[in-house]
Amino acid sequence: MSITMKNRRTRLVSGSTAAAAGAALLLAGCSSSSSSESADAAADVDSTEPVTVTVMYKSSEFTEDHIAAIEDEYPHITIEFIEYDETRLNAMMTAGDPPDIVRSGPNSNLFAKGLATNLDDFIANSEILTEDDLLPANDAWRYDGTTRGQGNYYGIIKDWSPDATIWQNEALFDAAGIEPLDTTEPTSWDDLLDKAIELKDAGVEYPLGLEWGWGITNLLQTMIVQQGGEVYNDDLTEVTFDTPEAERAIQWLIDYGTSGVGVTSLNPLPDGQDAPTFIAGNMAMTMDGYWFGGNLQADEAATVAETTTMAPAPTFGDRVSPIFGGVGAYIPSGSDAPGAAWLVLEYFMGQEPAAERAQTGWGLPILESLWEELPSEQPYQVQAKDAALIEAEYVQPLPDSPYVQLSQWDQIVDAEVTAGIQGNKDAAGVAAAIQEQMNTLLAQGKDQLG
Repeated sequence: MSITMKNRRTRLVSGSTAAAAGAALLLAGCSSSSSSESADAAADVDSTEPVTVTVMYKSSEFTEDHIAAIEDEYPHITIEFIEYDETRLNAMMTAGDPPDIVRSGPNSNLFAKGLATNLDDFIANSEILTEDDLLPANDAWRYDGTTRGQGNYYGIIKDWSPDATIWQNEALFDAAGIEPLDTTEPTSWDDLLDKAIELKDAGVEYPLGLEWGWGITNLLQTMIVQQGGEVYNDDLTEVTFDTPEAERAIQWLIDYGTSGVGVTSLNPLPDGQDAPTFIAGNMAMTMDGYWFGGNLQADEAATVAETTTMAPAPTFGDRVSPIFGGVGAYIPSGSDAPGAAWLVLEYFMGQEPAAERAQTGWGLPILESLWEELPSEQPYQVQAKDAALIEAEYVQPLPDSPYVQLSQWDQIVDAEVTAGIQGNKDAAGVAAAIQEQMNTLLAQGKDQLG
């Protein structure tokens, strides 16, 4: 069996693309769904009148077999499938004829424009996607009119991972005479870097991978939040980076880069991801989340898998374990068939397709009741499953403004932190540059959103 390399990039890029789609929809016509309209839509779930539900998703995820199973389960529903396309989605939204279900990552821009249907009544009446069974990770799809992470539900995650958890090859630690990371208690970011430097001094080629090339904004924001710091001001219109918390986080990233313990933009891996290097036994730790365990199912990974465990996300104080994607789906507020769309969404996210996804080991189900489906044939699978369930208690959405995209953040943060690694700026200078540039973009985004 060859390495599939089905990696977190799918989730990160998908989430960023979805956020970009939300920004692209700034000029699109939209109507926010009131609570009464949402209740009326939920009441239509029991209708058996023939109806067509248009689904815009990726065919590799929402398959022909899924469509056949849903239509068999609900004979009155016919699914019209459209391959996900941002340009087409924007055109359909602008024309006032959106799909009934859309693949997306959660983002405040989407919610602030009222483009997604309030799902509270659907969830309250569901026996499949219940609030008690939904894990806190799905709070990324909640919005209270100001803050993402609380309030009404506007979407459901397909599968997810606590992305800052660390897979470690304990054999490399043992060979170096260094204690591996604790698999139950989180290490500090500072101790993590110290351990990586020890491993490098002991001859390990790549002590710590952060998947730098996929964007480091999420890591930076996680470190700030863990210290009790703020990323934005109260109304999310300005970045507040002239703080000790931001400078400490930036300094850590600079120190990581200058220590040479892992990949940065200055020395990327040829494969563009950590998996091949880790599986080859040349990387001691990779910060990749639960999903990464899917790589260890490959035949060529068998030796490394025997000595690999997953450790909690590191911390700078508070135990906050972030998710960087949270890709799932929502029902547009302009859907012609929200009740039937909910039945399709409910089936895809909570029944056989969700169980099948869990069984692959490539992500965690959003329903705790489906965790029994996760693979547990190998010791590393059992350990990672148990660790992830504990980690799920500490998951919370990272700060998010409706006025800017993650891709904009990543471009600026990478350029400025790289300047710090090269010695052209200190941490305070990097923080000031990020703040200035992001605040310019935030002001532009606010003007566009109105």
